[in-house]
Amino acid sequence: MQECLGATGLHSRGSDGTHLHARTLTITGLSCALPALGNGVCRAERVTLEQVRIGSPGPPGQTGTCIRAHRLTLSGDVRFRAELISGRVFGLLPLTLSTATVPPVPVPFLQLTGVHASGLSTLASHATTQQTKIAPSAVTAGCPATRPTPPSLSPPT
Repeated sequence: MQECLGATGLHSRGSDGTHLHARTLTITGLSCALPALGNGVCRAERVTLEQVRIGSPGPPGQTGTCIRAHRLTLSGDVRFRAELISGRVFGLLPLTLSTATVPPVPVPFLQLTGVHASGLSTLASHATTQQTKIAPSAVTAGCPATRPTPPSLSPPT
């Protein structure tokens, strides 16, 4: 699972890397270093994703992997980086950014809905899942495989 999440050394895989779609993303204890010092890596105490689909391409000529889960919780020493992450803060305010642009201000609690992320790299001490399916991405319908589109700027319905 660590390879699927792009966790090997928190390296960037570019726009062809790991992609994520989730109904909700809840982060507690978020802290991001200055981009010059942290290389765009943020830390958190806990990251919870609900109704999540994670797609990771395989090496050239090989099938990638798709993870679908009702809930995925990362805890302990959680580190993550994303080239692009978009969603709606507390279900209302549209937000699109890179973890390299997050200011170094601690955020005790953050919730995004309608989450799309690309260029994802994640490492955590613990991971727990509920109702999870891991399969080759070629046979899994709905597995994210392209760069996400930022959410619409229109108000939620």
